[in-house]
Amino acid sequence: MLIRWATEQDLPAWYDIATELSVIMRHPADMGKDPELMSYAKNKTSKNEALTAVDYMSNQNMGFIGFSRTFNRITWIGVSEKYRGKSVGNRLLKTALRQLDHTKPITVETYPEGYEPGVPAKNLYRKFGFIETESDLLLPHFYGHLVCRMTADLSYEKRGGSFHYRYPEFIKAAQKENCPACNNEPMPDGQIDIVLTDKICVGGEYPGQGRLFGKCYVMPMEHYFHFEDMPEADAAIFMNEVQRVGKALRKVTGAVKINYEMHANSGAHLHIHLFPRYLDDDFPSAPIDYRISEPAPYESYDEYLWFIEQMRKELYFA
Repeated sequence: MLIRWATEQDLPAWYDIATELSVIMRHPADMGKDPELMSYAKNKTSKNEALTAVDYMSNQNMGFIGFSRTFNRITWIGVSEKYRGKSVGNRLLKTALRQLDHTKPITVETYPEGYEPGVPAKNLYRKFGFIETESDLLLPHFYGHLVCRMTADLSYEKRGGSFHYRYPEFIKAAQKENCPACNNEPMPDGQIDIVLTDKICVGGEYPGQGRLFGKCYVMPMEHYFHFEDMPEADAAIFMNEVQRVGKALRKVTGAVKINYEMHANSGAHLHIHLFPRYLDDDFPSAPIDYRISEPAPYESYDEYLWFIEQMRKELYFA
């Protein structure tokens, strides 16, 4: 199953699922033909506030979820009957919650206690930490039926800066005209240019992801978000430079091995991370946890600056 943003092309499938769920959702007629639901779905798809689950092999929409970043709440969820019991709702809700502000309460308005068809939905919300905070609410968009409000506190979650949590800002920065790197915005604290040419930028990091002495990155000066969009000739030049930096890095650090990872999940300008691996690093027989950076792997900040200088000597004069 693929969880992706719902688009205008998915709207007919969304309406069909809404029709199917009309009785469960206690709609007085056909929800899929309700102008209010249709307007809501169009609005959510236009703002990247709706997700759909799609079956890979059949390309059928299995379910939909809508949410509001403005009000920090889940606003609609529905799964086609033929796909229930396959964790569709679970994956839709998990993904939608990532797009909401976890520093504030997240709410959902759902079925009241005692409404048997609504038990699976309420159990799903409880699984993700929602608890009932208000009951017997009479709200205009619930067709005269009483509902309850459930609230989740997800402030304990540790979140990074990737597109998983901040898609609108991220995808905007993926465009060259908005890219921080292309617009000469200040580098993050602790980062220093080791090499800067018309082709590449090599940057050092302090304290260093993974607590690895010499962890650095290589970035092409030309803006690319997807590696597959880089012309073949440019890709060959770029990878040759990455190879040259890796050779210098292994010599300067004494690392047993250099791991190469191409990302652009947080910074939307393509770059490759170079992770030196050592006999005593913290990840034997395991992938590197980039979130671990403290305490710094350098004896002092002066040692970090020494590393930067040694890399410059190797790359400029080798």
